[in-house]
Amino acid sequence: MRKLNDVVVERLCKYLGERNLTQYKLSQLSGVPFPTIKSIMQRRTKGITLKTIIMLSHGLGITPSEFIDDETFLAENLDLE
Repeated sequence: MRKLNDVVVERLCKYLGERNLTQYKLSQLSGVPFPTIKSIMQRRTKGITLKTIIMLSHGLGITPSEFIDDETFLAENLDLE
């Protein structure tokens, strides 16, 4: 079982790499403050909100449903405690 935050970080890394974006550039594109993105990537953020996922997705040029369209987001694959 994996933690939701870890799955979000992995997806962000995937999309940042595919788009050759830095965390700072994603901050500019998404409107999510850079310290928030940095905290997420360093796995210091305990609860990532849907609003943040929506904003990050927008900055990546994808829909939120595209961002979470991965089997790692299925409830049976996550530690939701």
